[in-house]
This record gives sequence, structure tokens and C-alpha cells, in this order.
Amino acid sequence: MFNLDSQLNQFKQQAAQAGFSGTGILDVQTKSGLIRLKLNTVPAEKLSSFTEGFYQCLVMVLNGMNIQVKVHIEQER
Repeated sequence: MFNLDSQLNQFKQQAAQAGFSGTGILDVQTKSGLIRLKLNTVPAEKLSSFTEGFYQCLVMVLNGMNIQVKVHIEQER
């Protein structure tokens, strides 16, 4: 039997054991289809790699739903 709660708890435990945590704020405007996400990670040095992995995962999910995605990555200054 597929148990999503169990898998989620296992994933959280693995992240905690690796010393990884963070916060996120979602700004959602359903009528316009806008979703903005602000992330913070602990440790802060993991923010860039986490953000990159997260957007790639999001693109993969959207592509799987037959939604073409264009990604704009702002150059760091």
C-alpha cells in the first residue's frame, strides 16, 4: 500500500539528520496563475543548490502535466 505520510516523514527525518531545514513563504494569486516562493535554508550555504534542485523538480512536474516552462535565472551580481 502506498503511504504518502510515511514517505514524507521519512524524507523529513533524512533532511533533519543531514542538518538541513528552512522556511518558505508562498504568495499565490489564483486568478492570474501567479505563484511566488521565497526560500531560506539552514545552513544558508545550501540555499543556491536547494533552489536549483527545487526549480528543476518543479519544471519536471509541470512538463509531466503537459505545461511548457520557460525558466529565467537572474545572474548573480
